[in-house]
Amino acid sequence: MIIPIRCMSCNKPIAHLWEDYKERFTKGETKKEVMDDLGLERYCCRAQFMGHVDLLDEIARFKKG
Repeated sequence: MIIPIRCMSCNKPIAHLWEDYKERFTKGETKKEVMDDLGLERYCCRAQFMGHVDLLDEIARFKKG
């Protein structure tokens, strides 16, 4: 749902990079270029970004209880 604050494997903070990543990728840059520029070098951190599906807007439509 929401990108984790830290990488699950190496514990590096990554959540602050998500908005920049998403914005630059939608503008047409490749995922590799964006992750290299943001400093995501480890494969575990890259996997967090590549495998994440942003469902917050979908879930926010439903009212609890």
